[in-house]
Amino acid sequence: MTSAHRRAGWRLTVAAGEGFRNWRSGRWLTAIATTFVIGVLSIPTVIDGVWIDRLLADERAWVSAGGRTLVVTNDEGGGIPRVDCESLTHIEGVRASASLTRMPERTGTVSAPDANTPLVAAGEGIWGLLGVAPVDGVIVPVDIAQDLRLQAGSPLVLTPTSAGGPAGSGSPAREASSVGAVVDTSVLGEQFEYALLLPTSATGNASTCMISYAPGYETSIRQVIPTLLGDGTHDAVLADRLVSGTYGRDFSAEYERRGLRLASWFGGGAISLLWLLIVWIRRGRDGLYATLGADFAARAVIRGSEGVVLIGTSALAAVVVVGLITPLALQAPSALVADLLRHLAITSGVAIIGVCASVFLPLRSPLASLKDR
Repeated sequence: MTSAHRRAGWRLTVAAGEGFRNWRSGRWLTAIATTFVIGVLSIPTVIDGVWIDRLLADERAWVSAGGRTLVVTNDEGGGIPRVDCESLTHIEGVRASASLTRMPERTGTVSAPDANTPLVAAGEGIWGLLGVAPVDGVIVPVDIAQDLRLQAGSPLVLTPTSAGGPAGSGSPAREASSVGAVVDTSVLGEQFEYALLLPTSATGNASTCMISYAPGYETSIRQVIPTLLGDGTHDAVLADRLVSGTYGRDFSAEYERRGLRLASWFGGGAISLLWLLIVWIRRGRDGLYATLGADFAARAVIRGSEGVVLIGTSALAAVVVVGLITPLALQAPSALVADLLRHLAITSGVAIIGVCASVFLPLRSPLASLKDR
């Protein structure tokens, strides 16, 4: 490196230090600009995060109530083969599938022999459909557990109370068992949710196959399931677990149409305009440096370093503000980290582009600037 190059590098380093000192010297303007930038970076981020958090809560409630769940039947074909229903998880997009049959017997327990509780034979996929780990025993809905004062691990002896006579030999209703889990079964719908779920093997046919699918796979699953679960003569019939009403919403579309979707871009533009205004207000200083011998590169470094210091310190402060507020305002702040960081990154990035553009802002000649001073 030649001595000329070293001198040029030294001048640019000195210019950067001068820009930092200049930014600190204008205290009132610094305070106003920094507060504005912190607000632009943090306030829309928090508001957008709260809105998305509520949307995610609504979506979770929708999924828990049966959203993204299909009910498959084949009454004309004699039911759905249990083994075919239980094996659907090998299809891409199928999260869980369970075969269900409402049994003709009803049952009571030793402690409540007249409970007259419905029974449902459920395949092993029921654990995945309900979102709980498999355990041995009977699955008891929360409402029934509260009524009968049962909890996981409680001994359970079922006594048949069918009006048509006792359950046949070997029926699970005649066997002593225990409560394997107490679970919210509302995802199963009115036909199955208020009943004791008895684990059964994947043999024979079931009246219903319930399928839970991942987002984005509904169309492909609807195309293949009727044939896969048909009997060769009759295709299976698919129906949505939730048809309409409160849950008839398109959450993805709502997310894309939200009001603050472009707030980060507009926020970055607002910061850029603010910085261009500050540069214009301080144009006399730029002319003074030119008169003292600072070339275009040195003046650009001074101007740019001032903007970088403003945005950098404000961004750090905004991260602290957002980090303190979001755990208090959001139900699941960790799920929104990517969205929050994206907003901060886009806003800061657009603002940095504005700072870079400011170095090319045409200012008045040095002599004209000095006359104003």
